[in-house]
Amino acid sequence: MKSTFFLVILVIAVCFLTAETISLSEARELALKNNLDLLASSHSLKAARWDVWNAASGMLPSLKMDASYTEFKPDFMNADEQRSFGYSISQPIFNGGGIWLGYRIKNDLAKIASASFTNRKLATIANIESKYFNVLENQDFLVTARTDLQSSELNLEIAEARYETGTLSRADLLQMQSLNASKEVTMIQLENFYKISRIDLANFLQIETDYILEDITFDYHADLIEKLQNLSPGSVDNIINDFIEIGSETNPNLLISEHSKSMNSKSHLISAGNFLPSLNLSYSHTWDKYNYQEEYEDSERLMLIASVPLFPIIDNVSAFSKARHELKKSTYEYNSTLDGIKLGTQSSVYNLLTAAKSVSAAKIALNYARETYQQMEERFKNNLISTSELLDVEVLLTSSKNQFTRSFFDLLRARSVLLQNLGSEDDYLIISIIDEYFEEE
Repeated sequence: MKSTFFLVILVIAVCFLTAETISLSEARELALKNNLDLLASSHSLKAARWDVWNAASGMLPSLKMDASYTEFKPDFMNADEQRSFGYSISQPIFNGGGIWLGYRIKNDLAKIASASFTNRKLATIANIESKYFNVLENQDFLVTARTDLQSSELNLEIAEARYETGTLSRADLLQMQSLNASKEVTMIQLENFYKISRIDLANFLQIETDYILEDITFDYHADLIEKLQNLSPGSVDNIINDFIEIGSETNPNLLISEHSKSMNSKSHLISAGNFLPSLNLSYSHTWDKYNYQEEYEDSERLMLIASVPLFPIIDNVSAFSKARHELKKSTYEYNSTLDGIKLGTQSSVYNLLTAAKSVSAAKIALNYARETYQQMEERFKNNLISTSELLDVEVLLTSSKNQFTRSFFDLLRARSVLLQNLGSEDDYLIISIIDEYFEEE
């Protein structure tokens, strides 16, 4: 068993020597570069921006040129043919505000597309971070399981030697053998979870599976963890309010809801403008002649065209009523989104604080469990404690290691979710806000 285990470790180590090392920032860049949904969203944004220009052109005068040739059979007024050409210019003056408001609606749609792109980008970053953390977390669980199994096998050898000398009962030996077999099963399961998480990350990044992830250490986040633990309740409330204020300005979901409300407000105005008269200015200049004429005759025409909608009126009334209800609906949705962002931000901050306290407590518990195990293992070798006592300490040590790993990555996930709620990619935003209140204390 030992030789097989070390052979597997050797093969993995050789493979990793030639593998590419990827940091979290590099994983983000790869995800943003290769994510198909994000690429599709970027083209939707570009299309929406061009649509704004298209709508803006509707406010400019339009120029049209015509030319025609007519042949008469039989002759018409002694003419065999007629030729004409000319141009016309038209300029909308007033159409119930529809053209201007239509342009503004297209501008709102472009802003919605921009916020949707940002939202997709933040979701992609949060997704890749979650997958990155999953690989490292499963890797730590696997390392703990392997170490635990190695220690268990060593203690089993000691137990077998003691059994042979008669200082250990058959029941105690069977208990250790059973636990050792159970740890082998656990390690196999964790190996499977680890492989699946690696494949999942590789598929998301569109890379090969023979990569190495740069580790994320506790020491790198120790400053954040310490400051989170030492914040007063009043400072926590102030920090939450600051984060809510930031999220209210930059959260893409709220921006989408805000621009949707603005767009529906303009649609409501357009539907009201359908009851108003429209006014358009038109100028045309044409030249035409029959075949018996020597020169072209030209004519000019300037028209101011006014129209008033009369019948049917029911379609304008129904459109106005629909737009009014759509506006109310978007207002309620905006308020609901704002409440959700406030609650989500508050929950994320509390989750971050809880995770910081948990990881610190777990680290202390791990240190105690490790020291306790070292002492109990030595006492077991000297036949001073029973098998059950040693196994209890083994379970405690493994549980403490896993709890520390789980708490640490819960902290990283909580931080990632909070940044997503804030609509920010700035890794230093959270610590910069906390520093302001930490220095005051």
